[in-house]
This record gives sequence, C-alpha cells and structure tokens, in this order.
Amino acid sequence: MILRCTLVGMAAFVAITLGTPAVASKSPANAGAMQDELLSHPNAERRAKGLSPLRLSAKLDKAAQGHGCDNANRMSMSHVSSDGRTLKNRLRRVGYAFRTAAENTGRGFASGARVVQWWMNSSKHRDNILLRKAKEVGIGIAVSPAPDNKIHWILVVGASK
Repeated sequence: MILRCTLVGMAAFVAITLGTPAVASKSPANAGAMQDELLSHPNAERRAKGLSPLRLSAKLDKAAQGHGCDNANRMSMSHVSSDGRTLKNRLRRVGYAFRTAAENTGRGFASGARVVQWWMNSSKHRDNILLRKAKEVGIGIAVSPAPDNKIHWILVVGASK
C-alpha cells in the first residue's frame, strides 16, 4: 500500500489561500508497482544472507511516505525532516512503537533496483537493509516538483515492540 503525497506546511496553505499554484511533490502514477519492485531487492539481499524477508507495515509506510514527500518538496536527501524531526520522532508520530529502526534515503534513481544497488554499495545503508532484528518495512516514493522531477526513495526498516 503506497500512500499519496499531500500538501503540508504553511507555504502550501499560503499559496492556496492566495490563489497561487502551490508547488508540491507528487506520488508517481505507478507508485504501487515501484514499491513492489523496490521491496523485492532488499528481500533478495536478505535471503542471500539467510535473513527473513521484510513484510510491509502500514505505519512504517506512512512514516516513509511522509518523509519522502517532505524530502521531495525540499529537493533534499536528508534524514531530518523540514520541521526538525528525526526517524524516531516520525515513527512515534505514526504510532509505531519500535525496538529497532533504521532509514535509507535516495534521490534521483530511476528504479528501485538502482537505489538498492547504491545502498548496498554503502556500508551503513547495507547494514540497514541487512539489519537482523528488522522484520518490517515501509517505503516512501515521491517526485519533486518541476523542473527537478527527481524520484525520492525512503526505506524504513524496523521491529515493533
């Protein structure tokens, strides 16, 4: 289940109130297929290491998608939200009580396969994908506003309490 980007923040509210077009990220039309494709790659990497596959979590999806939209709106690849929130704060906000959690971000990759390949070539991102304690995953995918139009990818892995 992929969640859609929504207009958030004071800038969007002001733009709508004043009648000017609001600039905001959007979810790709094929976001569900992109999510499925992205998920298959970390799970293949986990299987190759004898780890259990990650299963989708609605709460992790909500946190990941929200952060993906926030990053896309800012054309950023940050682990800190525009309001200063960290992964821990974002997970608490969506009601995900976690024992462990980690997050990967990516920007500009045309496919889930490419972003996972990039993450697997980074020791910290690879460690997140192969986190033994992780059981669940959330995926956020958003496209930044024109003229940038880059895809933003968020992968959040975790284990609930």
